[in-house]
Amino acid sequence: MKGFVKSVKRTPFMVTSKVGMSKKSNDPEFDDYQRHFSSMEQAVEKLLKDTKAFTDAVNHLFTSGAGYASHFSVIFHPIAGEYDLLGKHPDAAHTIKSVEKYETAMEELRSAVAPELELIESRIVGPTKEFQSVMKTIRKTITKRDHKLVDYDRFNNSLTKLRDKKEKSLSDEKNLFKLEQDFEMATNEYDYINTALKQDLPRFMTLSTQFIDPLFHSFFYMQLNIFYILLEKMNNFSEEAKYDISNLPGNEITSNYESQRSDAWSQIEELNITKRIISTSKFVQSNRAAAGPGVSRATSSTSSLASSRSPPPSGFKKPPPPPFTASHAAPPPPYTPSNGPGSAAASAAATKKAPPPPPPLKPKPKLAPKPQFVVALYDFAAQAEGDLSFNSGDRIEIVEKTASAEDWWTGKLNGIQGVFPGNYVQDA
Repeated sequence: MKGFVKSVKRTPFMVTSKVGMSKKSNDPEFDDYQRHFSSMEQAVEKLLKDTKAFTDAVNHLFTSGAGYASHFSVIFHPIAGEYDLLGKHPDAAHTIKSVEKYETAMEELRSAVAPELELIESRIVGPTKEFQSVMKTIRKTITKRDHKLVDYDRFNNSLTKLRDKKEKSLSDEKNLFKLEQDFEMATNEYDYINTALKQDLPRFMTLSTQFIDPLFHSFFYMQLNIFYILLEKMNNFSEEAKYDISNLPGNEITSNYESQRSDAWSQIEELNITKRIISTSKFVQSNRAAAGPGVSRATSSTSSLASSRSPPPSGFKKPPPPPFTASHAAPPPPYTPSNGPGSAAASAAATKKAPPPPPPLKPKPKLAPKPQFVVALYDFAAQAEGDLSFNSGDRIEIVEKTASAEDWWTGKLNGIQGVFPGNYVQDA
């Protein structure tokens, strides 16, 4: 709370000093030390970031290398008994036999590098963070010195204005005495912390140089050790696998690779499974686009496969309604009782008067079905009598529709009823 009150009191002077209405003191010697200190803060922060980036990159390098070797081992060792790579490809026998050795070498390399990375964390990152915490403490002291300088300038400006005043009242005399006391206290506090910083900052920078130099050398040798481990493991693998590691230029390595792979890549590209498979909907859409604009009136037999909402092709004709056929069988002939012992009982039952039928039930009122609407996706102009014209976005009431969107539906718009292609609309 005390610091907040002081900040509020310093705010008016800080504003007036920025616009040039108040005098502000400066110390060139301290300003030079502060610039060097700020540069050192940035360098320490960059050292921490670069060290972390190096550690992450090395860890990722060897983790990816081990994964690369593991994937190659799986590729060159399919399920035993199902596919014999050595028998099918005798020219690649050297590589097939070496993948397991390479996988082992990469795993050993990753395990050997892990302690070196931990050493970088404990010998480089840890001390640098401790050094950074010391610098943060010094930065707080510099901030406190800036606050004391503001207090010094604030009381100095107020005291100067009050002393320059020609006619002073009794209140001014009391304020003058108080300002002199405040100015003296602010001067002592500022001089003490400013002098201490000007004496200790050069010593701190000298000591920090003695601290950072061995830190840099340690980091350099740790990096060098990682590269030595990599070289040693790769040399051991090349000797075991009988690989020639003589220094070859990059162009020669590329030409050797191109000559050894033969025409395998072109054969792979010719395989059907490597070619892009076009979906049925895109294939149908491309055929419709190639057929030209217009409206097709033929009922498509592949309506369940076509997911595109493109307009139907021309040549589509409305199918006629199915002809009415009297598919009901003729009623059976009337029953004729035969002359037998039960004929008398049957005649007696027939002569008995049947009860009258009950009155018909009063029919229940039927609720009108809720009308269904669709929204037009495209413009459609009637091309024959009985077609329903509409524009994109129109709301059409469905009168009759089928289960397939590739058929012709019946709808009503603005009091006009007609047929239209079902793939021109979607549910509202």
